[in-house]
Amino acid sequence: MRRFSQSVFRVEISKDLIASVEEDEQRYLEDGEAWPVESEIYRRKFAVVLKRIRNIGVSDAGYKNAEELLRDLELVLTSAEKHQPSDRKLKTIRKLIRQVELFGFHLATLDIRNHSGEHASAVAEILRVVNIAENYETLPEQEKLNLLQDALSDPRPLMLLHEDYTKETQEIFKVFQMIKEAHNEFGQRAIEVYLVSMTQSASDLLEALLLAKEAGIYRLHANGEVESTLHVAPLLETIDDLVAGPEIMKTLFNMDVYRKHLEVRGNHQEIMLGYSDGSKDGGTLTANWKLFKAQQDIHKMARDFDLRLKFFHGRGGSLGRGGGTLNRSILSQPAETLGDGVKITEQGEVLSSRYLLEDIAFRNLEQAASALLEASARTKKEQGLEATWEKAMEEVTKEALSKYQSLVFGDKDFLTYFNEATPLGELGALNIGSRPMSRKGSQRFEDLRAIPWVFAWTQSRQLLPAWYAAGTGLEAFASKKEENLKLLQTMYQEWPFFQVTINNLQMALLKADMTTAEEYKNLVNNKDIADRIFQDIKEEYNRTREILLKITCMDELLDHIPNIRESVYRRNPYVDPLNFMQVDLIQKMRESDEQSEELLTEVLLTISGVAAGLVNTG
Repeated sequence: MRRFSQSVFRVEISKDLIASVEEDEQRYLEDGEAWPVESEIYRRKFAVVLKRIRNIGVSDAGYKNAEELLRDLELVLTSAEKHQPSDRKLKTIRKLIRQVELFGFHLATLDIRNHSGEHASAVAEILRVVNIAENYETLPEQEKLNLLQDALSDPRPLMLLHEDYTKETQEIFKVFQMIKEAHNEFGQRAIEVYLVSMTQSASDLLEALLLAKEAGIYRLHANGEVESTLHVAPLLETIDDLVAGPEIMKTLFNMDVYRKHLEVRGNHQEIMLGYSDGSKDGGTLTANWKLFKAQQDIHKMARDFDLRLKFFHGRGGSLGRGGGTLNRSILSQPAETLGDGVKITEQGEVLSSRYLLEDIAFRNLEQAASALLEASARTKKEQGLEATWEKAMEEVTKEALSKYQSLVFGDKDFLTYFNEATPLGELGALNIGSRPMSRKGSQRFEDLRAIPWVFAWTQSRQLLPAWYAAGTGLEAFASKKEENLKLLQTMYQEWPFFQVTINNLQMALLKADMTTAEEYKNLVNNKDIADRIFQDIKEEYNRTREILLKITCMDELLDHIPNIRESVYRRNPYVDPLNFMQVDLIQKMRESDEQSEELLTEVLLTISGVAAGLVNTG
């Protein structure tokens, strides 16, 4: 307001701006609130803008949404540019406009995420209360889809206003009511995406859309017009879900009711990809490949429907949860999918290491932007050559998956080894993390969250989720015929996806330490189990290391990135003693009849120390 002092007697002012000022002063300002100098149109306009900003949510004079404010600012910019030299940019107001575009009235856009099972339970109760389906959850998938499509195609609500629903159903519905309230108060950009964890079928997304309808976020008007202010996005996590992902989305894209929802959302579909649970149930090599293929297949299918996609990569900080440098992870994605839009989680210790210092944060974002540009501009290889590479990966991951699951699911003693040979039980007392270690407090492997799974293996220096079974898969393929090793070497040199995958495997092996890891065998009560399973892990470690060196044509792991290799080597002498102390302290604590707070504190200190020393731990 101070800067824009120009008078109508000195510069040209647009007629649209003059008309808007006269109308707005009469509509929004009371006596004595208008700018006193009539010829200073810009200041008169800013006086109105200030009044409306201060009255947001207070009275009808306030802006209803950020778009109204944006229109006023752009009106000022358009007029002001008329009396400026063409090469002079009005930086101050452009910066303000950019801030409004980015932050609106909400500051940061939030995503909401809930488990598909919770939606299913809530929908089942709602349908049972109104006598539509007695046992919705037991119905075949096609019957569920028919019911949900009928409900979404009916303008009438399903929920009874005064009916007593269970606490769980009320809680899940309150989430959707909160989204509606946030939209009303802060604008629709405050919450744009609703993520459905553990999406396993098309009905999982329709259930979330039905709950959105009951809260007034999705509406079907009497004239057939659809109103929808929330994206519903699947989270594809497990190996099976990643494989099924393209068919799940195709089923939805073929539905009239879902396509109408997409039309009002700009024919845009967001899809979140989970890196943690896939690695947990299939191994990191198989998970990374299935993630790559899922993106390719869903992208091709969406293109046939003339839909735009945005892939949301749910990476963790650790190598076993899709960790690694941001720019390399972007380069490793299928090139054709990057134009759709990329969204990536940054979480845990990654936030402080990448963004705490301004210069490092700027460098990290700069690298990410340059990687996106480079990947988007990358020329495709010959289709025949790519097909050969993809066929090779299918063979490699088939062997790797079999090896991984034979240990994790096939060995009846594996969970005993994992629970006892790692500080898993002690992690629960560490006051970090946003969620419990296990879903529903269950002891089942399937319900154990990926974060403690990875963190526990990292603490014991085995880092099993980040590399195990990759050696078997790669070695089995390389040994089939002589030219296969040469093919893997070519893939490493020319295929960014394969190169990043192999480099992450090298990093994991470098941080793992079998000598230190062997000490954790002493924590296992049954020595036969400890010796047998650790021997398998050690043999697989050596097998993986050997084949990686052959593929990369190097003498040592990460020879091509000596600064990172040396960094690991320099930290290890400080981390190793903490591991030995940790084993001793845990042993004493587990053998003690009484819980010692002092011992527990010392164990937790070693856990924190090892985590700090190994850096990307979870």
